[in-house]
Parts: sequence; C-alpha cells; structure tokens
Amino acid sequence: MTTGSDASRREHVERTALGVFAIAALAMAVVCAGIIVSGWFAGVIQDVYERFFWAGAALAGLMIVVLAAAVWPGGADDRRVTRRVVLLTRVGLLLFVASPTLCIGALVADFFF
Repeated sequence: MTTGSDASRREHVERTALGVFAIAALAMAVVCAGIIVSGWFAGVIQDVYERFFWAGAALAGLMIVVLAAAVWPGGADDRRVTRRVVLLTRVGLLLFVASPTLCIGALVADFFF
C-alpha cells in the first residue's frame, strides 16, 4: 500500500530524472554537433587512445538509454517505482561523469603523448 507521501516523493524523483535526462541529452547533442561541425573524427588519434575514446562514446550512449529508462512511466506501486527511478538516475549520473572523462582523457593523452 502506498501513501500520499510516497506519491509526492515519486513525483519529485520522476521530475528530477526528467531534468537530468533532458540536460544529458542536450549535452550529448551539443558535443555531437560540435564534433560534426569541426570535421573531427576519432580515426585521427592513435589506436591506443582511440579505444578509450570509443569506450567513452559507448558509455555516453548507455547513459542516454539508462536515463530514458528512468523517465519511462512506471507501475502503480509508488515505492517500487521511486526506487527504480532513483537507482537508474544515479547510474546515469555516474555514466554522465565517466563518459566525457574517457573521451577527453583520450584526446588529451593523444595530444601530449
């Protein structure tokens, strides 16, 4: 059984997840547009560092999928949905930090080494 406070908490975490998803999707769109406009492509960096770049790109794609799952409509059980949304949002935020770290780290390492 769920209570009114469970419903309000669910509403809050769903709204937060939606905001995180929107910011992450916008950030990914800006980065992708910048890369396309600049004419840069990952094939110009050394193979060792290129693997890190593509790992970061794969994590970025996974981040969007995880955050989209967080905002996907849930079921009737407010507590269960709240736990799912919080978990997926936290995982998405970790990926939001890890993916650009790998990509930018690969570019910096390629430049200096």
